[in-house]
Amino acid sequence: MNKEKLFIIIAAVCIFAIALFMIGGVVQDIDYHKLAGLSLAEQKAEYDDLQVRKTVGETMQLAGAILALAGFATITVVALTVSHKNAEEAEKKYTKEQQ
Repeated sequence: MNKEKLFIIIAAVCIFAIALFMIGGVVQDIDYHKLAGLSLAEQKAEYDDLQVRKTVGETMQLAGAILALAGFATITVVALTVSHKNAEEAEKKYTKEQQ
């Protein structure tokens, strides 16, 4: 796999991770104000549902954050490796031209 395709794949993973993080925030967005108009029994059932949504959202955000961190770290390593290799090739080319 060439460098460009690898870089594009990693960037796509980072974009997916950011989207996953944002979706997790939307999923866990809990509106406690709507519970006020319900009876106590209904409030308990709704509260339990909201807690499940909160847990799922937090899990999605954690997975997104870990993916984003790993993806951006990988992009940094790939970029540094490619730039180092390009610098070595340029140095070899320059020393050949000097001789």
